[in-house]
This record gives sequence, structure tokens and C-alpha cells, in this order.
Amino acid sequence: MKVSYSFKRLVVLFLFLTLCLLFFADGLKLWAQDASDAVDANTEEQVVPLALEGIWENYNRYVVFDTGYLSQHSDDASIPQVVLRMFYQWYNDRAAESSLYTQIEVRDQNDTTDAPAVEMTVSYVPLTYEAYPLQTGVETTLANGDVLYASESISGAWDIQIVYAHDKTVYHVPVAVIGNKLYLNFIVKSLATVNIESSNDQLLNGYWRDWGRANGILISPPYNEKELVSYFVTDDAVYYIRYWRTDMEFDEGAVALFSDGNESFEVPKHLRAQGQVYTCVNGRGSKIRNITKSNALPEEITLNQVTVLRHGTDDEGNEITWLEKGATICALGEAYLTLTDGTRTIAQIVNEANARKKPNPPPLFPPHGILDFDWSIVERPPQNWFKRNSQLGK
Repeated sequence: MKVSYSFKRLVVLFLFLTLCLLFFADGLKLWAQDASDAVDANTEEQVVPLALEGIWENYNRYVVFDTGYLSQHSDDASIPQVVLRMFYQWYNDRAAESSLYTQIEVRDQNDTTDAPAVEMTVSYVPLTYEAYPLQTGVETTLANGDVLYASESISGAWDIQIVYAHDKTVYHVPVAVIGNKLYLNFIVKSLATVNIESSNDQLLNGYWRDWGRANGILISPPYNEKELVSYFVTDDAVYYIRYWRTDMEFDEGAVALFSDGNESFEVPKHLRAQGQVYTCVNGRGSKIRNITKSNALPEEITLNQVTVLRHGTDDEGNEITWLEKGATICALGEAYLTLTDGTRTIAQIVNEANARKKPNPPPLFPPHGILDFDWSIVERPPQNWFKRNSQLGK
């Protein structure tokens, strides 16, 4: 019996629809399971660098990195919270936060706020070793087995990589923490230590590299400086080394040279920062020209201090340990954020601030007794009434 061509097409179509239905049903189950797991995962505590935990503030915003909410699209990205201090700090706007947090703590809806809040994901790329005081019990073990800890206060530096909703561009905000201060303008040096009795001036000596500077941790894409300025510090001079963006291929081993009298210095020719390649010499050259020399860094500095517990052997093969101190972060200028005392949660800070009522403005006229007008001027206006009132009676 011959089967018509149209009947064969119907059979094929039926089988195809049946397979699609079965696959779609299983897909719904898997999707529901993934969505449930995602909600559970987003309520887990995100591993944010210890030095960045807490509530950070300045005159116009609060920033919380360790909110406990994770990105649904990346396992190593968290969702921070940014609260803007509006109207001369009389109103706090929860401008950026996780949508899951908004479901728990309902936001205000008024002419100041945006609906919904901005949701941005953040990941942290370390730029240098984190250092914690010995009493915290947190150790940083180097590749060679030596142990690093902070001599005074906690410190660290990271490239905060931000992705905003509906924008797949990765924006970079380099930050450094020294104690309870967070800086946007800073330079970093490799862990070159010196004798434990050395002074702070000697800790500054060496090559300090710039990682770039953004204009803030914002709810909109930040602006980054187009050039980098690194520094080479000696006992009696500071050399400014300018790097600019280039399309050259990054060469980690390339070096550039500059000289000052009989002294010659060597620095990296290429730097990779903020997803870009920077160079201090054009083309295939290696000599830096027109370098700027000064006797100090451009701004007041805040220097971290770290101590390294070294391990080794003496001439007789006995294991010995000794201490060396060094510096890895040099902050320039004022801090961008300051860590709060931690006695209140961000929700308490926002609610208490927004519950305040601004006092009434002072009276337009100062307090006075019974007003006694001179009605004679009204009843019998002077002949020169057309002149300015300030001239009447003179």
C-alpha cells in the first residue's frame, strides 16, 4: 500500500511535536529547580575580602560590599548596596541593592527614588597581598612559605570590577584599604622588604606602579583616568613616569630605561590595568625621555606597613627565622570612604535618618513687640514722596 507524501509529513510533524513536548516538560522541571537553587544561593554569605567588610561612608553615600547577596550569573560576584545621602544628608535613598533585598525591605517610592533600584554585580581582583595584624589570627602565606602580616593595621588593594544591569561592559574601580580608610588614589609596590630597623623613608624607595583611578563607586558607570603615573623613589628624588594607552601587544618582560646623571634606572615598559595596555615608550624604543623629577610625591601619603616572617637556614644548615618589614601600598591624598563603627546596620541607619523631620526655618523677621507705625507719613505724605522710601525722613 502506498502512503501519500502528505501523510508522511503529518507523521514526522507529530513525532517532532511529541519530542518537543517531552523536552519542554523536562526543561520546565530543570528550570524550576535551577531557579530555586539560585534563590537559595543568593541568600548565602558572599566571600568578600575581609578588609572590605562593613559599612563604608563619606559625605554623600554609604557603601556595603558584604550584603550576603550573590549574582545569579557569576559565582564570584556579589551585589553591593549603595545608599545616597540626599538633600544635605536629610534623606537616604537606597539607590543600588539586590532585588531580593528589596522584596524583604520595601523601598520608599517618591520623586527622589528610582524604581526599581539599580542592581550591579561586583567581583574583586587582588592587586597586592592582603595583610592583617597578628592578633586577628589571619595569616597570608607567600608562595615560598614565608608569612606576611600587618605591622599596624589591616591593608589590601583590589580592582573592583563592576557590571551594571542591562550593560555587559566591565567597569574598573581600583581601591586600596589601609586601616579603616578606603582610597581611590594609590600606588602599589611589589613586596620588597628591608631590615626591621629601617625608617619609613627607606620603605618608600623603589618602583611604585599605578593601577588607575576612578571617580568613585557609583550607581552609574564611573569615569577612569586615561593615563597612569607611576613613580620611582630614591633617597633624594622622585621620578614621575607617565604611561598612556596603546594598542601594542602586552609584553611582561619589556623594560624601559631612564637616567639621571651617572645613575640609570629600569622600570616596566608595559602595564596592564583596567583591561587596557599602557606604555611609557612608543614603538620598539626603550628609553624614557623628558621624565619629570621632583623631591616628593604629589600629595600627602599614607603608607601601610607589613612584616614578613622569613624562613631559611644558616651556614651550618640549621633552620632559622627572622623578621623584615616593608610597604606595599602608598595612598595619595584624602580617603574616599571611611569605615563606620559597626554599631548599626544599614537598615537602621537609613530608617533613623529618614524618620527625622527638618526643623522649621528661622522667622523672617526677628522677635519684636507691638508694632507702632508712623501713620502721619501715610496721612500727610511729604512733597518728595516720589523719592526712594529709604530717603524719607532724612
